Amino acid sequence: MKQITACIVSMLLLAVFSLPVSAIPPEQMKQILNMTQNNWVSFRDYNGKQWIYFTHLEAYTCGIKEVHYSINSDKLDKVWELQSCDPKNPMAVTKDIIYLTMPLGTAKSIAVQVTFTDGTKSKIVRKRP
Repeated sequence: MKQITACIVSMLLLAVFSLPVSAIPPEQMKQILNMTQNNWVSFRDYNGKQWIYFTHLEAYTCGIKEVHYSINSDKLDKVWELQSCDPKNPMAVTKDIIYLTMPLGTAKSIAVQVTFTDGTKSKIVRKRP
């Protein structure tokens, strides 16, 4: 099943990236984001710190209204400030800081919920390092 899902996602991404970027409407970005929830955030231990990257969400900012998250709980009490959408280049990640850093081992989990531009909310996505 994982291979089928990976194949479908690969084909979808290939189709999306072969279109002019201005041709990707927010509802299509919403579909892609729903299919790629496991990639919304990623963990890395580096240089004595724990890093949590929001790169994937920054790449789809034109399809997202808000991102709420919480560390080690489901409170969703923090807001990730996304870069502004650039309709001429909607997939570009231009924000300088696309990650959180904290002492090693601090984050045992992260919960993330996206509010899409149409006002609907994703399910809460939970991820562990």
